[in-house]
Amino acid sequence: MRVLLTGVAIEGGGAEQVIVDLARALNARQHDVMIAFLEGTDRIVPTLEAEGIRCQRLLARRTFAPGPLADFTPACIFGFRRIISDFLPDVIDAHVPRPTMWVAQAKRLLSAPPPLVYTEHNIQSAYPRWVNLVYGSFLPVTDHIIAISQAGADSFKDRWRWSDERVTRIWNGIDASRVAPTQDGATVRESLNTPAASPLICNVGNLTSRKAQEVLVRAMAEVHRDIPETLCWIAGSLELEPLTATMIQTEVTTQKLEDAVRILGPRRDVPNLIAAADVFVLSSRQEGFPITILEAMAAGKPVVATDVGGCAEAVAHGETGLIVPPEDPHAMAEALKYVLTHPDEARQMGEAGRERVTANFTIETMIDQHLAVYEKVIAQRR
Repeated sequence: MRVLLTGVAIEGGGAEQVIVDLARALNARQHDVMIAFLEGTDRIVPTLEAEGIRCQRLLARRTFAPGPLADFTPACIFGFRRIISDFLPDVIDAHVPRPTMWVAQAKRLLSAPPPLVYTEHNIQSAYPRWVNLVYGSFLPVTDHIIAISQAGADSFKDRWRWSDERVTRIWNGIDASRVAPTQDGATVRESLNTPAASPLICNVGNLTSRKAQEVLVRAMAEVHRDIPETLCWIAGSLELEPLTATMIQTEVTTQKLEDAVRILGPRRDVPNLIAAADVFVLSSRQEGFPITILEAMAAGKPVVATDVGGCAEAVAHGETGLIVPPEDPHAMAEALKYVLTHPDEARQMGEAGRERVTANFTIETMIDQHLAVYEKVIAQRR
């Protein structure tokens, strides 16, 4: 099978990681795979091409566009048309709305276009109403929807009135070998001047409004008041939303937590950071189905996460971690304190989380389900 994967970028966040993981897993099963993306950094491209995965950038921009119409140019449409005509995919799997809009227009210019699958990484309420125009540009030529959470699938069907038969929920999966730490927790703590005995909370996510790390900082003020030795690492890019990153850093200062909360910036050793932590926390006000939660569970860590998107589908409340309301620093603080002060229960949560990932969230399961959708839409065209 020849599969064309498309997205905004090939590096950056969860959607980009899913695209890369899909490409690698499909390639490992002897499928012919190509990734076409709009913008952003591409340090991983030589590695992927060495593995046999073709990659094609459409725009020269190295940073993410400031707005969804920043690339409103025929270059994207004709670029995708050329790629489709040259690669001749059996199916296109397009991720997130913006590139899908251009793929759909390219598809309209072809006499015999391949089927188009759109992968939804969010819930519909997270989008402003004007995004309806974007969806309206590609849904008429879309054959099937993959949603990465049941919450996303339900919200899509409710908003667009698509039938159950045309929308499939496929949870994200992870490759255990990719998320295995390369250093033990004690070594990682020492490298970051973190005492071995300090309770340690870890958050991984680009410092953007949707990740809401300012809520985590406010929660940390309560945690630090009651458990003064507690520390918190926040790892993620500061460049996507500089004003948000500055606001979060200012909140650290306002709460007088300079010695307790460390903003590490972007890191390429996330599994090592998680291995060093006692609990993983996700403070988001908006999510699809976060891979970082799965990575933490695979590492045997209890998870505290907000009840947004598919988080409660990943974390079994009271079994593998605790789910708290978004935008509620007090509830988050109480959950974090509970996990930190109940080490036996925290350990049991971590073990249950590892088992849950093995049972439900492997890359093998994700690929099997994607291939079933691809084969279905291809067969419907015959």
